[in-house]
Amino acid sequence: MAHIYFHEGDYSVSSSGGQVTLLSKEFALLYFLYRNQGKTFTREHLLDQVWPLEYPVERTVDDHIYRLRKKLSLISEIKIHTVRGFGYRLTAEQKSSGVLNPSMADTELQSAVHQLFQKYHLFGQGKSITTLIAQQEALGIEVVPFYENYLHFLGGDLDWFMSRDDLKAEDRLYWLLILYGVIASPQEGLQLCETALLHSRLEPEFHREMYYLNIIDLYVENGMYSEAEERIAASYRLLDEEDDLEGFRIPLMLSELLLYIHEEDGAGVEKSIQEISRSLEHKPYLREICRFLYMQGIWYYRQGQIREASAAVDDALEVYGQSGFVPHILLSVRQFLYYMEIHPPAQTDKAVIGLRSKLLSIFQDLDDRHHYTLRKEACSSLIRRLLRSV
Repeated sequence: MAHIYFHEGDYSVSSSGGQVTLLSKEFALLYFLYRNQGKTFTREHLLDQVWPLEYPVERTVDDHIYRLRKKLSLISEIKIHTVRGFGYRLTAEQKSSGVLNPSMADTELQSAVHQLFQKYHLFGQGKSITTLIAQQEALGIEVVPFYENYLHFLGGDLDWFMSRDDLKAEDRLYWLLILYGVIASPQEGLQLCETALLHSRLEPEFHREMYYLNIIDLYVENGMYSEAEERIAASYRLLDEEDDLEGFRIPLMLSELLLYIHEEDGAGVEKSIQEISRSLEHKPYLREICRFLYMQGIWYYRQGQIREASAAVDDALEVYGQSGFVPHILLSVRQFLYYMEIHPPAQTDKAVIGLRSKLLSIFQDLDDRHHYTLRKEACSSLIRRLLRSV
């Protein structure tokens, strides 16, 4: 299969031949056809998939296909065929020169590339990961399967993980749990994660990350503060013992900050904000900066400083534009909206309504691209099936 990569942040598509920027509906249409390459779809079917809540005419599909064909001239691997009297079909072919790049066999270079991926991962540079993967053939490098999967994760591609029956079930379950967790209620999210941990349904590395990090926020949002405190303490002990888990430290500090916010421990919040700020000055991880800004926004909201809360959301969006990590912004938005739900303001004014509308708009934009709401029930069923079968 051709290596074609979709970049959510700017609606661009890239391959070894180049990169093109599309309009949002062009991007959605191409993505659907690519995910279902080789299949023929009627115009009506495409309208239902890409314009589900709108009322365009069939000519709309023809116009978008025409523009896509013109824009995709740099990406010759993709062909959109007209099936006369029926609709359209996309095919994608892997271009090959027949000559293996010598660097592909150089273990020292491949090791250096793997370290580069690890650094990009640590710093939250999702766009850098995407670009490197898209250009792997031209650069003469080989990407390990983890990052091929991770590329779809950082793009928030729930559909991809739902459709990949060929992935190892233990790995697939972890990615699905994390992605589903950003749209599920905290109660359901916790129940599913606890089941996966209790019955050891995940790969050891993913089990460790779920146990010592991912599940803490769910304890907090379910009001299980003692469990969260105990797990945070255990996680800090683990970090002191294991040298390879330093990347967990700031995410763990963020979970601790969320705990203080929900406990309304003002002193703990202020102390935690200062410590995280200092850590991010030395280690400016984009993913964590984005999450930190959202949590500061939640605290501003709780204190009635709505203008400052809204500004923090704007700043986080700017950082997200650099990092491109969809799951983390979705999680942050869900946590903010959930906090507003359980802590409604004493008086709802225009500023509060505006803040809530801004958060809902961020989610809706991503939901329009990935149809999270439409896939929610099916994803829940798939996760439960995997929990039984692994």
